[in-house]
Amino acid sequence: MALYLLYEAASGYSLFLAHGLDEIGQNTEAVRGSVSDLNRFGKVVQLTAFHPFDSALDALNQCNSVSEGKFARKSLAVWS
Repeated sequence: MALYLLYEAASGYSLFLAHGLDEIGQNTEAVRGSVSDLNRFGKVVQLTAFHPFDSALDALNQCNSVSEGKFARKSLAVWS
């Protein structure tokens, strides 16, 4: 099963596909070690998509939407 990770940064949203991190209950220290080293991170995670924010105001609105749960509700509605 594919594991996608959504990362929000000041510049926009990044969607990553993670390889080898999909086991339930996997050792937290092993996962943390895989993503803390840039060289190992590149082998475990692949950038799938990037959506930059249009402006500082757009970034603020997106941040607020995430914190209020609007982003999740809107995104999950697409998949239901």
